[in-house]
Amino acid sequence: MIIVFTLIGFVFVYAIAIVYQRKKSLLKKFPRDPFHKFPPQVPSYLEDKMWYEAELDFLFKFNEKLVSAFSLQGVAQCITEAANNFLPIERTVFLAWNKSTEKFTLACAIGWYYDRNKGPLIIGKDSISGLVMRNREKLVVSDLAQDYYLSKLKKEEYFLQKAFISVPLIYKDEVLGVLHICDKKTPGTFTQREVSVAMNIGRMGAIALQNARLYEEVSKRAVELKIAYDELKEMQDKLIQSEKLKAIGQLASSVAHEMRNPLGTIMQGVAYLEQIISPEAKEPHEALSIVKENAQRADKIVISLLDFSRATKLELHPEYIDPIIENSLNLIKTELKNIKVVKEIQKDLPKVLVDKNKLTQVFINLFMNAIHAMPESGKLTIRSFVKQLEETRKGIDGRPDDSFKAGENVVVIEIEDTGMGISEENLKRIFDPFFTTKEPGKGTGLGLSVSRNIIIMHKGLIEVKSQVKKGTKVIITLKIPE
Repeated sequence: MIIVFTLIGFVFVYAIAIVYQRKKSLLKKFPRDPFHKFPPQVPSYLEDKMWYEAELDFLFKFNEKLVSAFSLQGVAQCITEAANNFLPIERTVFLAWNKSTEKFTLACAIGWYYDRNKGPLIIGKDSISGLVMRNREKLVVSDLAQDYYLSKLKKEEYFLQKAFISVPLIYKDEVLGVLHICDKKTPGTFTQREVSVAMNIGRMGAIALQNARLYEEVSKRAVELKIAYDELKEMQDKLIQSEKLKAIGQLASSVAHEMRNPLGTIMQGVAYLEQIISPEAKEPHEALSIVKENAQRADKIVISLLDFSRATKLELHPEYIDPIIENSLNLIKTELKNIKVVKEIQKDLPKVLVDKNKLTQVFINLFMNAIHAMPESGKLTIRSFVKQLEETRKGIDGRPDDSFKAGENVVVIEIEDTGMGISEENLKRIFDPFFTTKEPGKGTGLGLSVSRNIIIMHKGLIEVKSQVKKGTKVIITLKIPE
């Protein structure tokens, strides 16, 4: 019996020794990941299971972030953050590859600072990034100093330590960038698991980058199409307006010529009756006075129609603006009873090439509009000064030949009142022929249309800004002859 128990004891001890050696061999073959602190004595297959579950959860969340990122910068940020947060590393740098310039530029970095005030970080193909791009394969290095070939390449600032992983981001055989995962926190080289995660980040990131690139291209194209559509619509509206004005001009000219003959007859009849009717006959003279007044008003309307319809040739001469403004004010001084006139005229203004009589007509129209907008009282401010344009300005109706260039010096005339102002709805129509907000009998609606046509003939600009109950400002811009 003693012999039997002794043999059983030897067998039991031998079995324990075999199990211990087997476990020691497995642990040596599949070491535990020190970054993920699994409980001791856990079998390796459980470690693998826990790692893959953690990796799948990470990749799922990473994908959710990529889907919500629409810009290239946003995707680059997601990629670098994902690698830096999941892997045991100090630094992540993502470089975007520009196919046209054949250069890398810094898209995003975590754990490494680059002063962008020095200019953009640009890296050529004679670098580790260029090697990864050309080979189109991952590069895993445990000791950069010991690698003779890599140490000969152009040094990149963020490779501060020995070990790193460089992953190319490739979409349909096109390299979009390179992701550098540098400075492992834990001892030893990068494990196969960590390299696999880096590769998955690169694959998913490449798809997201391509989608972001396509989204930005589509968005840019949509903006360009919108701008082109708006310009086309604006041009169409201007063509329609131009044809409308042409038709109205022809009609106005025809009507004006037809009306002048009967008006002339009426005025002659009034003059004849005034001579033969006795001065003591008050009622007939009052009736004649009313007829004469309305005939004269009709004649003024006819003259306005003719001015509107005729594109008379300008007589351009170099003139100072100040005397033209002063003369225009003198012609309407009887209308300026309760209006305070303030003149802010810059000294030594250069001459401009204008038709003095036509420009006087414009100023009188604008002054009278301002006076009518202030029936009780108010202030009329007139400014003229030289201004350097900050941006290119198209001519009226988008005329390219009459455009103003950025940096060009111009003479600006501003006529501002403190009247009732113009509503936004009416402001869009103020230059339309026969449009007026005045009471019947107090305006033809042609003053601004005629003024606009005159400014067009001078290759200038005219614009109106207004606020209801605050006033209106008309701005005229004229070229300074070279």
